[in-house]
Amino acid sequence: MYVIFLDESGDHSLKKIDKSYPIFCLTGCIVDFNYYNRVFEEEVYKVKNKHFSTGDIILRSYDIRKQKGEFSALVDKEKRESFYKDLDDLIISLQFIVIASVINKLELKSKYLEPSNPYNLCLQFILERFCLFLREKRSVGIMRIESRETHNDRRLAMVYENFRKNGSMPFINLIEARDRLVDLSFNQKTQNIAGHQIADLVAYPIGKYVLNPERENIAYKIIEKKFRKKKGTEEYINYGLKIFP
Repeated sequence: MYVIFLDESGDHSLKKIDKSYPIFCLTGCIVDFNYYNRVFEEEVYKVKNKHFSTGDIILRSYDIRKQKGEFSALVDKEKRESFYKDLDDLIISLQFIVIASVINKLELKSKYLEPSNPYNLCLQFILERFCLFLREKRSVGIMRIESRETHNDRRLAMVYENFRKNGSMPFINLIEARDRLVDLSFNQKTQNIAGHQIADLVAYPIGKYVLNPERENIAYKIIEKKFRKKKGTEEYINYGLKIFP
């Protein structure tokens, strides 16, 4: 059994778009369920405890970059560089697969008169690729989404249930969608779930890469190796990374 943890970078609103970052990126980290419980959580805890003397701190990409709140100590260059190195090493060493979907909201609005909600679109793309991954592994999967407002959770639950009932032809038929996807839950950030925190850390570098692929992006070079790939190749665009439109 596999579990996929979802988190995002950017917001999904099409009404007010930040032109400096018009990106919505939904990222899923797929982890073997037993490995997650035996190794993954403990390794994340070790890094947090080493640098902040507690495992209760919640890793948030935005707060880390801005050195806000519990991460204010990172204004010290030596501490910041040491922490970043350990984060990079953690991402490299942890065993997980990345499936991400990225939407440029300005392009979406320019190409479609009535564009779909970016979060719904991204979730649909990820559900398809997660099921294809599970097919390759001959396994089943559970989905963990970081909760937002209740009405947003309900909408995402509807996308999930519609996918399970109808599939996504020609890729996934309804029987396989129902049999592969066995559980969905929404988790609060305050629950301090390691899988969501890693997904959060991974999402922003992916969004930044799609927005400006020529710009130096060291974190993305690490994450790039984690993408789901076309079997027997290093190709990951449309397999582990879906960019739309």
